Amino acid sequence: MAFAHGRNGRVFINGFDISAFLKQAGGGATVQMLDTTAFGTTDDMTFIPGLKKATMKMNGLLDETAVTGIGTLLEAAFGAANSIFTLVPSSGDVIGQACFGFSANLGTYNLDTSVGGIGKLDAEATSNYGWERLIIHHAMTTEVATATGAAQDNGAASTNGGVGFLQVPDITGITALDVVIQDSADGSTGWATILTFTSVTADRAKQRVAITGTVRRFTRYVATFTGAGSAQFHVGFGRK
Repeated sequence: MAFAHGRNGRVFINGFDISAFLKQAGGGATVQMLDTTAFGTTDDMTFIPGLKKATMKMNGLLDETAVTGIGTLLEAAFGAANSIFTLVPSSGDVIGQACFGFSANLGTYNLDTSVGGIGKLDAEATSNYGWERLIIHHAMTTEVATATGAAQDNGAASTNGGVGFLQVPDITGITALDVVIQDSADGSTGWATILTFTSVTADRAKQRVAITGTVRRFTRYVATFTGAGSAQFHVGFGRK
């Protein structure tokens, strides 16, 4: 059993790291339960599961700086379809730890300003796919050349496909960043690409890509640079 301080949490949205503005972030998922209770029931009600719904809530400190302030970012996302969030919980932004991907529509955005107080905000987004649990394959750090990640061991192969989330706040010098997810049966040989993100050619990129089919036991990322320079990015991949 391992507990961790909440200060280790991080939140990325649409290619921006907004962690420094937030004091709280989280959410949860629900499944609609459809009542099938009918005449003749003598004791308990009965239900069948229906559609899923997931929400993400956050609150923090207001900054209206153009382009990079959280107010500007959330206002741009408000009402727009398919903003891409990545939530890193208290376990921290560490390769091999869990994070959560969230492709969502931001439908609530509130500001609070009072005499003698600091400007605050809160927001809520509703997902199109529910919470998607991922394993961090590349933490939000900067690479200066083509890189290959460490193998992540799932313990066994899986057959229901998977999903990858990519956040890229910055690329400098290079003309393209190409990121893929590969799998292997033994973690050392036979690596093959199973998921390909669209080539990134500008800052503040974000993507969610889903795949179907078998994913072998081990996975890793490969990031390929075109040209010389650097790239700051975060990669998460999860199995379905």
